[in-house]
Amino acid sequence: MHALSDLLRSWVKNNRLDAELAKSRIPRFWQEVVGDGLAGRTVIQSFENGTLRVHVPEAAWRSELSLRREDLRTKINALAGGDLIHEIIIR
Repeated sequence: MHALSDLLRSWVKNNRLDAELAKSRIPRFWQEVVGDGLAGRTVIQSFENGTLRVHVPEAAWRSELSLRREDLRTKINALAGGDLIHEIIIR
């Protein structure tokens, strides 16, 4: 007998909704990777065609996150279970 979570996971995959589900979790992944405090100082503006755009009003944090873009991308993709984000643009 399959657990309900296994059935739901299978249904999501069979209906090719896994990428959409992962996209809906990007704000949570972002918060987990950068931490609660920094996540509260940033705004995810959009996610389209593999590009995540994040607004960071404070110059110091904008600079710090820009330097860590690739590391952040790798960590978010690991949480998403695939190559969801190809690029992160910090503005």
